[in-house]
Amino acid sequence: MPFIHVSTGVTLDQNQRSDLKAMLGETIELLPGKSEAGLMLRVDDQAEMYFKGEKGNCAILAVHLYKESPPEAKKTYAAQVLKRFCELTKIPVERVYLNFTELGDWAANGALIQR
Repeated sequence: MPFIHVSTGVTLDQNQRSDLKAMLGETIELLPGKSEAGLMLRVDDQAEMYFKGEKGNCAILAVHLYKESPPEAKKTYAAQVLKRFCELTKIPVERVYLNFTELGDWAANGALIQR
């Protein structure tokens, strides 16, 4: 049940959006127990964003996970996603952030999931 929220100041065309969806669906499987089958994705392009006082050419990928993932898996995931995201969007890697939020409480299918 991962959720990924991508916000960027650049404009993504339909091909980039499709490639981004496919890439994030594929790479989520680098995290144990995660798959595209449970992935929810939100993409906000053309967002009013600033980085180091300059508008536009930056992005943040916020990855929300149910339960913790091993540090090595997150390290591998982050490296792959950042590399591929930057190739896709042409945003320099030093202008892209990725963070993880790991939650113990998550509701889906109308109920709180018990640990």
